[in-house]
Amino acid sequence: MAALSLGALAGACNPAPTTSVAFDNDYPATAKDAPVVYLAYWQSVLLEGPVFPGSSSAPLGALPASPNTAYVVLAPGWDPEGGAPPSSFVLLQSRSGFGVGLGGTLHISVDDSTFMGNCASASFLTQAQADFITQMVFANVDAGVDFAALAYDPATCTATLTHAADAGAP
Repeated sequence: MAALSLGALAGACNPAPTTSVAFDNDYPATAKDAPVVYLAYWQSVLLEGPVFPGSSSAPLGALPASPNTAYVVLAPGWDPEGGAPPSSFVLLQSRSGFGVGLGGTLHISVDDSTFMGNCASASFLTQAQADFITQMVFANVDAGVDFAALAYDPATCTATLTHAADAGAP
């Protein structure tokens, strides 16, 4: 009985390992219309930015996971302190999955080498990929923008609000 009590006390002193993920915006701050990370999603973790170019988000609690695709919404040239939401977005999907072990911290580097979808680097998403990002991944996120109402232009890799959405139409 005493051994069980000591064992329980010893276990109480060892906190469970913390697993986390951070999003690193590795785009240069000096770039024209430097992209701000507006939203990011990996596994079950949602980051509601902003993450400025050259900076990182705070680590967010996560579950250990095998590789999963990450999704990012960039807001090129957006000033978060201006009060208005961005007028256009660049949608990104990771080129490969990211995983993290128990007690680890995963840093997801957001740039053109790890993500596709930025026409400026000759990296394109299909319409189906863009629709998945706007209509499934971020559809229910309350971030000041109705992502399901965005129109994606594969030629420019930008998503903008449709005129019907601008007018408040359902």
